[in-house]
Amino acid sequence: MPKLAKNLLLPLVVIALAALIAFLMVNSRPDLPRRDRVAALPHVDTVVVEPGPVAVQIHSRGIVTPQHSIELVSEVNGRVVWVDPGFLQGEEVTAGQILLRIDPIDYEVAVSEARSAVATAELALQEATVLVQKASMAEAEARVAAAKERLRQAEVDLANTEIRAPYNAVVDVKRVDLGQYVTMGAALMELLSTDIAEVRLPILSSDIAFVRAGSGQPITLTASFGTQQLSWEAQLARVERRVDEQTRVFFGVAQVRNPYDVSLHEQILAHGLFVEAVFPGDAVQDAVRLPRSAVHNNAHVYLVEEGKLVRRSVAVLRREGDAVVIGDGLDSGDRVVLSRLDLMVEGMAVEASE
Repeated sequence: MPKLAKNLLLPLVVIALAALIAFLMVNSRPDLPRRDRVAALPHVDTVVVEPGPVAVQIHSRGIVTPQHSIELVSEVNGRVVWVDPGFLQGEEVTAGQILLRIDPIDYEVAVSEARSAVATAELALQEATVLVQKASMAEAEARVAAAKERLRQAEVDLANTEIRAPYNAVVDVKRVDLGQYVTMGAALMELLSTDIAEVRLPILSSDIAFVRAGSGQPITLTASFGTQQLSWEAQLARVERRVDEQTRVFFGVAQVRNPYDVSLHEQILAHGLFVEAVFPGDAVQDAVRLPRSAVHNNAHVYLVEEGKLVRRSVAVLRREGDAVVIGDGLDSGDRVVLSRLDLMVEGMAVEASE
């Protein structure tokens, strides 16, 4: 064979052998078992319900106020000559504590003069009695009575130079200080009582039927201080016997005793603080409480029966924050779906867990 023909034939032989080997390798590889893909079922959280008595929770909010407040005014004229170091705006004062004194000198003189006048009048009465002069006795008795009345008024004026706290209180407004001259009727301060704090709580007409007025039922008040939430225990003291004409709501009044006593509370319940309130009402019979997320369009829920979704109409009796109270529509043992899926239709297969 010519040399040129050999050179052309050799590459063709190599290519043919490579193709034969590749064919044999592919056809001799064992068949791998085929796996059918199974779609994962949507997962839902559920709860098995048991209708029964459901304690109603009533939610409200309000601002802490003192049970009593007072504006003290001066009943005499004079200069302030002494002020208690603790008489400061925002500080606590105790019942009977002297907060300031008005210069008493003129009033002490008036008391002395009045006492002297009483003694003189009584002496004149004694002389008239000895002489048995009826006309003089009547006049002397009148003078004694008038002198005693002037003495009583002088003593009252002297006592009024000391300004005392009428009850345990917080100084809300301080309008006078050392050296200031005050006149009769001048406002000196405003005090807020601290024995009892009150919170006026609006109650919806739909809630009022569940409120046990005047029963002293417990109320939990809460307020947030940054990331910290504090609570206070209160009592429902009364429900006002009127309805607000604008909002058509009732008002209950919660009371907290000794709100500034830190030995009784986590923190003082300061006047002006905004608080949330929760308290129990009468129970609803044959009902179920569920998260709001479980109820769709405020009208129906989904159950899981034999691994599939079933739509059930329900009657929502109440809404309480993130929860609702269901009256009719659910039976004992029903498995209610709590989760929310992007698509939920009746008959849809799901994987349920409690």
